Amino acid sequence: MSEWNYTSCAKPFSTLEEAINYMCEKKYDGQILRRADGSFSAVCPTYPQGFYPDAIFIKDLNCSETADCS
Repeated sequence: MSEWNYTSCAKPFSTLEEAINYMCEKKYDGQILRRADGSFSAVCPTYPQGFYPDAIFIKDLNCSETADCS
């Protein structure tokens, strides 16, 4: 999961489906957040709560343990 270190533990997406698919394809664990601008962020498990004050929690994902994390 070294990619999380390089991207500061968050990656932006236009849709929820894109965020989930990315996490599943990479077999990453983490959370999906909805941002105030309507975009979504996939964040790593060590994401600090409140880092994005505009973010709303959408979903926890455990994609490292299963291929189906939808």
